[in-house]
Amino acid sequence: MLPLLYPVALASLVALLLLAADGRRRHGGAATALGLTLLAPALLAGAWAVLQQPITERGYPSSDWYALVYAAYTAPLVAGLSGGLGSALALRLLRRERAWLPPALRAASLAALALAAALVAGAAIRLFQRPGLDRYVASLPVIAVIPPVEGEPSRVVERGDASADESLRVHDVSTAGFVVSRACDTFRRCALSLGTAERPPSPNLHSRATGPRAQTAFALRRDSAEDLVLLDPLDENAHKRPFAFRAPVIYPEAVFPRDLLRAAGPPLAWLAVAAAGVLFAGLVQRRRRRAREHLERLAGAPAGTCDERGWITFDEPLPGLRLDDDCPTGPVLVLSSEAVRAATYRSAGPSGAIEVVPGEREELLAEARAELARLDAATLAAALLTAAPLAAAAACGFLLG
Repeated sequence: MLPLLYPVALASLVALLLLAADGRRRHGGAATALGLTLLAPALLAGAWAVLQQPITERGYPSSDWYALVYAAYTAPLVAGLSGGLGSALALRLLRRERAWLPPALRAASLAALALAAALVAGAAIRLFQRPGLDRYVASLPVIAVIPPVEGEPSRVVERGDASADESLRVHDVSTAGFVVSRACDTFRRCALSLGTAERPPSPNLHSRATGPRAQTAFALRRDSAEDLVLLDPLDENAHKRPFAFRAPVIYPEAVFPRDLLRAAGPPLAWLAVAAAGVLFAGLVQRRRRRAREHLERLAGAPAGTCDERGWITFDEPLPGLRLDDDCPTGPVLVLSSEAVRAATYRSAGPSGAIEVVPGEREELLAEARAELARLDAATLAAALLTAAPLAAAAACGFLLG
């Protein structure tokens, strides 16, 4: 289970880094950000698939490699598709000016940011109260350590089938009120079973977990609230997932995330990535406020024409203005409008004292509006891409209760 949690978080983080890298470019467009938002459903589905996988061994030989493949490879593939197809669709949408698009994009970005912030807050509160799924097993107290199999077996049990190895060597360890049995074949592959003195473990093949080798040591952990007893492998080369047994009648059981709604919260890595996304989106919104102020200054700035001598002649009845430094010839907007309106027909001093922007007003306003749209798209993408795993966790019940 542990390896499966992190590809989803990594995919969200990579998408956020791509978004941040695009934002550093001078002409980073809204189309790229909107295209990347198509990755959010894949991240949501990947996180949902991960939360359907057991965090313990199933108790019988099985393989769920498909979940790892899905989480590790589907998201990057969809990311490539969203980067190409999504950007092309977004470009078609943004090519023409649509009156409804800027306010709709603004509302969607604020709604996504608010949702992401709420998910981060809910996950933080939940993880303050309970361990995350990725830390649940490690958070349980160790009540005993089961050493590797050594010495002569406690007993020998006949298989009773047509197996080439007709007997199993059973090694019993009594500790902390439990009896741990490992029935090993000649290849030192062992089957685990757990019991108590009153209910001894059975060597029956159909009633025990299977898989670990004889040289594997285990930490015996217990969750009394959930009536679970876990045998957690201590060997790094052994199974990554523990073996679970349900008390008080000891029998092997596969534990799924849905079984731990009262005991665990969402993975910490998912919270960290979502928090990074909210922080990034907040910084983008701060930049958007400055861009909005710049748009308002452009809208109210006096327009004029600067000649080769540095004289600015205004389109409205204002006294001309001469800059001592070179002035960009052609149409300009003078953003220091208050100083312009208070000036007389004389030199205004160095050009650094008054901010002059070359270009026609409508072109400059169109560029400023496009910058606002790009920043709104970046906010929307950052919130959706990083909060999608937490949204899946919330849908599974890990943020409430």
